[in-house]
Amino acid sequence: MEGERGLAARVPARLSAAEGRRFGLTLGIAFAVLGGVAWWRGRVLVAEVALGVGLVLLIAALVVPARLGPIHRAWMGLAAAMSKITTPIFMGVVYFAVVTPTGLLRRLAGKNSLLRPRTAGSFWVSRAADAHRRTGMERQF
Repeated sequence: MEGERGLAARVPARLSAAEGRRFGLTLGIAFAVLGGVAWWRGRVLVAEVALGVGLVLLIAALVVPARLGPIHRAWMGLAAAMSKITTPIFMGVVYFAVVTPTGLLRRLAGKNSLLRPRTAGSFWVSRAADAHRRTGMERQF
């Protein structure tokens, strides 16, 4: 866990003009698309709000892109908060939908994941006495 110094803490408050323009255009287009979908589905109020936010972001990205720093920082903070909720849920779904059934199927098929014969006592390998010399420890890689 990253604690207090998460994703939003690493996002600079000031953006360069290119970063601000890219952020504003991306988010503005995304809100405009969401507004268009809402309009198409008959949700006029949601469409007007989304299209308004998208239009404001598009204009800001073209006129004053470097001033979008606080909005960018807040957006990244929201993304970090959402990831703390969605990541454990997603990983739990992957575990229970993929890993658990795979393990159960391997167990039903009689597969041994350790690749150890059932009659073997251990994995212990006897080594010669000279294998423990100091020269054997130099230049291991």
